[in-house]
Amino acid sequence: REELAAAISSAGHLNRVQLQQLAIQPGSRARRHLCARLRDKLHVVPIENVQCFIAEQKYVTVCHTGGELIIDEALKDLEQEFAQSFVRVHRNALVALGYVESFDKLDEGHFCIRLRDREQPVEVSRRLAPEVRERLRRGH
Repeated sequence: REELAAAISSAGHLNRVQLQQLAIQPGSRARRHLCARLRDKLHVVPIENVQCFIAEQKYVTVCHTGGELIIDEALKDLEQEFAQSFVRVHRNALVALGYVESFDKLDEGHFCIRLRDREQPVEVSRRLAPEVRERLRRGH
């Protein structure tokens, strides 16, 4: 009986993956903050301060107005959750529409996006360039 009660009790608790899936269901509200642990300290970054997400290997770098943090989340999940305010510009990058200053053509077939308060531009893939341009033209 005790084992059965424990099993039933644990089945009622959602794990981190299940909670993330619930958070990005259609119609649900996106988070307003991201959290990341850095050197035994928890950092909380408001989503409105995030300029872009850059994926490298299995981690995602969150570039924000106060610096950078690394989170262990899939770029695809972030894209779904924050689709209203971010656009995918490359297979490894999402940019915040509110920080876009310019969409520049570097040379034949190569583009980049320059973001407000960020020195380094973000590369735009040739495949996604027409969609990104249209999304920026529509005003987000």
